[in-house]
Amino acid sequence: MMDTTARLVEMLGSGKKLDASIISAYTDVVAQYGTSEDAWELYRLFIDDPYHYIRGLLLQPIMRCGDAALAQDMYERYVRNQASPEHIPDGVLHVLGYLGYAEATADLVAWVNGQYGAASVDACMGLVHLPCESYREQLVAELEKAVDQSLFNEFLPLLSFKCTQADIVPRLVHWGEQHASVDCNAGIIAGIALFGEGQKGTIQSILWNPLWEAHGTATGSCVWSYLAMQHVGLTFRELIRDLQSCDVSKVGMQALEYRLDVLYEMLELKLGYTARPIRFARSNEESFSQLYSDLFSWSTEHRDDSMMGWMTEQLGYRHRMLGQYHELRKRVEVKMVHEIELRHVRTGN
Repeated sequence: MMDTTARLVEMLGSGKKLDASIISAYTDVVAQYGTSEDAWELYRLFIDDPYHYIRGLLLQPIMRCGDAALAQDMYERYVRNQASPEHIPDGVLHVLGYLGYAEATADLVAWVNGQYGAASVDACMGLVHLPCESYREQLVAELEKAVDQSLFNEFLPLLSFKCTQADIVPRLVHWGEQHASVDCNAGIIAGIALFGEGQKGTIQSILWNPLWEAHGTATGSCVWSYLAMQHVGLTFRELIRDLQSCDVSKVGMQALEYRLDVLYEMLELKLGYTARPIRFARSNEESFSQLYSDLFSWSTEHRDDSMMGWMTEQLGYRHRMLGQYHELRKRVEVKMVHEIELRHVRTGN
């Protein structure tokens, strides 16, 4: 068992007031480096109070590090013979799917569009990881009920790639642009991305299109846009080059500011987002050294032709966004040093 896990056990058993941010910092580390032994230790803590928000934070390392036996215990304990998901702790259905517990598939399918919103979200998130061939027609029917609605189970569109073909993508795009509330479009964005690398251009277009508000932090769309961007192989370098090549006289200053806001929010997530809600989703492997170079380095000592230099030329040196990107620079520098340190620890060179 990791020392980090032992420390979590100690904190949660202390009876003292717990800070969610501190617990999350520990669970992030266990999720990245833990084993099934760590997952079981944290699962025992979860069982003690499965409806408490702090205990719910333990599910991230539990699903990242858990095994089939843990999934079976969780299913027997919380799901088997449940007539409705009303009393199932939040996150459990997602964990069962993430761990590949196929015996739960029928239950999750039954609840993808139910009246209990959190359970329906968890059911969709779980089914992304499970074989659904036997339930294809049922899932298509549920999806068709939602298409072109303004408000719907936000993550139902995630299952598009499970029950339809890529030719549905134009319909999903039309849905997101013309009908879906921006409060509900995260699942459409991620659902399009799950069709794979062939949707890179679609995801890039969505990011730059203000109709989507794909970088929204209040709605949570930003997280799923970031995950979508990674899964289709869209890199920050490509976004930066696309920005620098746009003709501001044609797209307009407002569109430029919007795109810079989008890029900023995606970079924020690169700096701090560590969760992996979809097990098989691809990750962005661009190094922070490369990001720093693309954003802030001059090609010669004579002229600032970096992204920051370009922004100054386009926006003027007093623009609010320059301050935001200057602050971002400091954080990228810290991450770059940490990245070099980790490489040294891992390789000894």
